[in-house]
Amino acid sequence: MPSTSEKRKADHLSLCATNEVAFKNKTTLFEQMELLPRALPDLAMQDVDTSTSIAGKPLGAPLWISAMTGGSSESVAINKELAAMAQELEIGFCLGSMRPMLSDSARATDFQVRDVAPDALVMGNIGATEIARTGPEPVLEALKKIGADGIGVHLNPMMELIQPGGDTDFTGVIDAIAALVQAAGDDLTVFVKETGCGLSWRDGENLKKAGVRVVEVAGAGGTSWVGVEALRSEGAAERIGKIMWDWGIPTAVSTAWMADQGFTVISSGGIRSGLDMARAVAMGAGLTGVAAPLIQAREKGGVKLVREYLDDLIFGLKVTMVGCGAADLAALSSVPRVLGPDLSRWIETGWQGR
Repeated sequence: MPSTSEKRKADHLSLCATNEVAFKNKTTLFEQMELLPRALPDLAMQDVDTSTSIAGKPLGAPLWISAMTGGSSESVAINKELAAMAQELEIGFCLGSMRPMLSDSARATDFQVRDVAPDALVMGNIGATEIARTGPEPVLEALKKIGADGIGVHLNPMMELIQPGGDTDFTGVIDAIAALVQAAGDDLTVFVKETGCGLSWRDGENLKKAGVRVVEVAGAGGTSWVGVEALRSEGAAERIGKIMWDWGIPTAVSTAWMADQGFTVISSGGIRSGLDMARAVAMGAGLTGVAAPLIQAREKGGVKLVREYLDDLIFGLKVTMVGCGAADLAALSSVPRVLGPDLSRWIETGWQGR
């Protein structure tokens, strides 16, 4: 019989395979960002360069497969499939939560993907409250076992508050992150990510003080993990979870705030097209992340449809770059842009809090 944790992870995959857990009214606000078109781009599609690097690993495009889930039997097969695609497409891959490994070292096999992705950028993932409980050493030991290039620390207070049996004490988290950064040194990249609610300006300030240099915003507008847990809950948690379903900072806003603070930014949360990727890069992101659409594509058409989705993202990015006359990502980051009123208002609010 599966454990409570395994049942939760299986539920996550099942719910994310549908579109029932999308944000209801709040969007990423990338739709309020227009890139200036060029009718004379003076550029050939074949000459567009989408390459970049992160954590010392070269990537063929500013894209990685963001963390989704880890710890269920189905996630083992999904990890292998997605990691193999990351290797083939020269993009990055982030595993789901490695928490099961910390309590049972035999579970390391569930997170082994180096046999199919020997050269790819592969990141581990652990919850911030878990680090606060265990300290950095068990996490770093787990990373060695799977040969990861670094670790993502996920922040998910609102999700945990609604989750059946979730954490309710978030004290000591920033100190735990600082301790992990120090213990990892220069050997491993430590990045911090949200899980659908975005990172605020104040969050960025605190993370910089803790020594963090890379963040994944995982903003509002894609999958609502508060919504996921609301559907898994009963009683007051279910009722309040439905009220808080759209809680969070739009992805475009959090991307702009974190880039303005000097982080290497991974923009995720509602990235659904190559145009979204281009908008994120123009807003200051160094990388973009996608997760739930791949689970949904796999559910509809297996590995073939997942590969098609990823190919379309990269092709769409190149098409947009030609349309803007941007030969590489550096040029794309300086393309003139027009921001809509809601996006401008949000961004200015963060700056006022400096």
